[in-house]
Amino acid sequence: DRTRAPDGTEQPFDVDGRHPAGGELAVERVAPDDSHRILNGSSQISVSVSCERAMDDLLGGRYRLGEELGRGGMGTVYEALQEGLGRRVAVKLLDPRLAEDREQLERFRREAEVVAALGHPNIVSVTDFQYEPQPFLVMERLRGESLGSLIDRERALPASRVAFIAAQVLSALGAAHSAGVVHRDIKPDNIFLLSDAAVPDTVKVLDFGIAKLAPLSSMGAQAKLTSTGAMLGTPAFMAPEQARGESDVDARADLYAVGATMYQALTGRTPHEAASIPALLFAIVEKLPAALGDLRPDLPRDFVAVIDRAMAKNRAERFADAGEMRRALSPWSGLPASLPPPVSGEAATIASGRIEPRTATPIVLNRTPAVAQPTTPEPAKPGAPFPLLATILASVAMLCVAGVYVATKLASLSSRPQRRRS
Repeated sequence: DRTRAPDGTEQPFDVDGRHPAGGELAVERVAPDDSHRILNGSSQISVSVSCERAMDDLLGGRYRLGEELGRGGMGTVYEALQEGLGRRVAVKLLDPRLAEDREQLERFRREAEVVAALGHPNIVSVTDFQYEPQPFLVMERLRGESLGSLIDRERALPASRVAFIAAQVLSALGAAHSAGVVHRDIKPDNIFLLSDAAVPDTVKVLDFGIAKLAPLSSMGAQAKLTSTGAMLGTPAFMAPEQARGESDVDARADLYAVGATMYQALTGRTPHEAASIPALLFAIVEKLPAALGDLRPDLPRDFVAVIDRAMAKNRAERFADAGEMRRALSPWSGLPASLPPPVSGEAATIASGRIEPRTATPIVLNRTPAVAQPTTPEPAKPGAPFPLLATILASVAMLCVAGVYVATKLASLSSRPQRRRS
């Protein structure tokens, strides 16, 4: 919206070439990355116009952008209308600067492929991905709020509500982990709570942008996007091994993040707080958080133990997998303890790059205690005393009915006048 002239002053302009000070500016597109050259007399200024701000045509030939829904490190999310179907969707546009980085572009493409392949009811669905005119992916349009927004508003949540939300997140992670995918950025802002679902607090896990594939992506050894010393994730929810920059981060880092997310949802604060990122990372690696039981003495001891185990410094002491942690939470979540079985061969399929969508087994969400339903009693086994007794009683009843009938007929005959003999 403003350009910097050679003399250092900022000049406002619009993309049609009109300048508030008067006169016309010639706008000439000179590069495919939306760089424009502004010519104004002897002044020559280069500016960058965001594709999403200047675009009048349909994105990808079918999506008309609407209001901005949010911004993140990878780009911006907009509501959009899918022409032809009249369907509201969410479009995530990769930041143009990141699109020039091969590694970032690969990470963005991989997010689309991974999420589309998982197809889990608690993971946001991706329906399209295109490179032009700017790399973007298309997701289902969600209505509701993030867990982060809910925590900001209500501070400390009840244990049953937190367990219910966490169990759904673990269901989504169980599907991802079975496919060889580690999310690496589980946090309240990436857990979306639907407002228009039949069951309140239905979860959608967002943002697989920094997910790790095991063992490697389809690009082979050269596509390894994380090396020793590289930290990916949100510091406050990083597992100690992530904070140390280790390269062999596995699914148990996600379980730590779920525990840290539950901690914040229950207390309104993150497990570790510090004045700087280095101090925060040091605390995650070396220090224990304030005891959850002291901050929330009303919580059941066994419930606190689940979170403490998930956040163990040594990952070998955490839960073995998402399913085990989900089962541990089942007394408070109100959800079934078992996870849907993973599709066989899924991890190899995604890791090799041949990612194809699948249909996940839906999770039945039930937040109310189970109510016994009337059922027809099963017949007793042969030889049991109940059928014999019933037979005897039925026989006696039939004999009684027959006796009453005979007695009635005899009484009727005896009451008739007898004919006199001549």
